[in-house]
Amino acid sequence: MKIRLDYWGSLLLMVVLLSPAMGQEASEITFPPGREGVEQMILYLLDANSKERKEYTKRLLPTLEDCEAIFDGKMGKKVYRYQKRLKRRANIVIRPLLKDQTEYLLFQASSEDLSDYDKDEARNFPGGYHELAEYFRPGIMFYRFKFVQPNRKLGSAYDVLVHVNGNWRLIHRPWVVLINGGS
Repeated sequence: MKIRLDYWGSLLLMVVLLSPAMGQEASEITFPPGREGVEQMILYLLDANSKERKEYTKRLLPTLEDCEAIFDGKMGKKVYRYQKRLKRRANIVIRPLLKDQTEYLLFQASSEDLSDYDKDEARNFPGGYHELAEYFRPGIMFYRFKFVQPNRKLGSAYDVLVHVNGNWRLIHRPWVVLINGGS
C-alpha cells in the first residue's frame, strides 16, 4: 500500500493519530498491534527528530523471550544472539535515509504466508524469510516497510516488525543466521 500526503495532510494526520503521544517521551509512546499500529509508528518515525527515532528504535530491541516466542527450537536463541551482535556493531536507527523519502510502502505476511512465499504480500519480503519460514511459530504476523521518495518503489527498508509479548519488536533480517551457519 502506498500512502501519499502533502505537508499539511501529514501534519493533520499526525495530530489526529498521535495526539495522545504529544508531549510524551519516545520511551512512553506505544502503538496498537496490527497494520494500523505499524502505520501509526511509521508516521511517528517520519515526523520524529533524530533523538526520538534513536530512542524509539532502541525500545524495539527484542528480548530472548520475544525471539523464542517467534522462532521454534534453538533458532530463537540464535536469532537473539545475532540481534545483540547487530545492536553492538550496526546501531540501527529507523529513519528515512534521504530527506525526500516522505512516503512509505508497507507489507505484511503471516508465518504461513512466508513459507508459501507466492502468497499475497509475502513476495515483497526478502527471500531469506522463505528460507527461515520453517522455524517460525504459527500465526505470527510480520511487517516490512520502506521509506520511499514519491512515486518510487525502492527506498530505506526495515524488516521485520513483529508484535509479540505485548510489544513491537524489530527483528532485523533474522535470515542472516542461516547464512552464518546458524550462529
